Amino acid sequence: GGGRFARFLPQVARQSRASTVLTARSCVPSAKRLKLTVRPQAEIEGVREGAISTLQSAIDSGKINPDDRPIIELRIDGQVGFDRLELDTRDLQKQLQTLSNALIFLLRYDVDEADYASPQSDAASRLEIEQEIFTDLLAANTVYKKQAEALAHGLIDLKERQLSGETDAELYELMTQLTEQK
Repeated sequence: GGGRFARFLPQVARQSRASTVLTARSCVPSAKRLKLTVRPQAEIEGVREGAISTLQSAIDSGKINPDDRPIIELRIDGQVGFDRLELDTRDLQKQLQTLSNALIFLLRYDVDEADYASPQSDAASRLEIEQEIFTDLLAANTVYKKQAEALAHGLIDLKERQLSGETDAELYELMTQLTEQK
């Protein structure tokens, strides 16, 4: 059954699929990765302008050719001096995709907020100043942000214990307890 060409159909189908896969793979544009690192002084408009400038520089240098309909990833990292959610990343992503004529544009917005406590008064004790500094440093890191206050108290305690002569093993145990708390 099926005529004299029926036995060749599976082979033709396999060859057809292979050439289709090869053709599809050879037409996929390569992914281009860009990076922008922002500083805590950056305002919302500064981040937007920096992202646009980073993309425009890549286009001007020939790294990205909009006629090729590229796939682009722009990673924005660092610290910002505003609530990170205030930047409309969807709107920025659309704007960058339009500018680059990208087939796919992935905007990765991996920034931390630079949180600083209000300054202490001139009458603040050394302990209060140290507490504020530790809290600020910990709060600026997303890993420790939620437990910054408790960890800052723990670091003050650690310092006091070290000055009073506790052993390294005891100090290590204290740090282990502090970092395991959630």
